[in-house]
Amino acid sequence: MPDAFSRVIAFLAVVTALLFAGLHFHQGHIIATLYFMTGAILVTAVTRMNVRRGLI
Repeated sequence: MPDAFSRVIAFLAVVTALLFAGLHFHQGHIIATLYFMTGAILVTAVTRMNVRRGLI
């Protein structure tokens, strides 16, 4: 997979997770909000580690 494509997919995953977190927060579902926020943080951390190591 090209580097740019992997980064775009990771960015879209984070944006989607944050949008779902905001939606569930607005509806009052705290557990779902925490789930999506944690997912966004983990995707960001894993992507950053992979970029620093040169994997993507």
